[in-house]
Amino acid sequence: MTATLSSPSLLQRKASFLNGGAEYLGIHRGAIDTTTITTKPPPIVMEGVRKVLLELGLQVQEESRYNYRCIRASRKAESDDSGSVVYGPPTEDPGDEVRLSVELTRLEGLNDTYSLDIRRLRGNLRSYKFLYETIRDKTALSR
Repeated sequence: MTATLSSPSLLQRKASFLNGGAEYLGIHRGAIDTTTITTKPPPIVMEGVRKVLLELGLQVQEESRYNYRCIRASRKAESDDSGSVVYGPPTEDPGDEVRLSVELTRLEGLNDTYSLDIRRLRGNLRSYKFLYETIRDKTALSR
């Protein structure tokens, strides 16, 4: 008896996708910002996120496939380098150095639903807030 070739089932395709790294996504903890929730495939989300982070002039270090550690230099330090770092108006963003973590996590109990978690590790809260809102708006995950 000969085997017939057929297209892979949805279950097989999903298993293949999961073997590509999605199973390494952490589980979301804490409050949920509905504007950072997405059902887009994780590799596509992270490609867009990386592009936005680089457009903002952040230094990006990939800790894992779905987790970046970022640094935005202070306005004072940047004036020496003449780089292309984005700062907000002084009333909203003092321009201090900010270190943050940008990680894509999965929502427990919701298949194929992910959250982009942007966490402040160090730096001025107002500067972080400006970056958080800018990253959230430019990635436009909920649209």
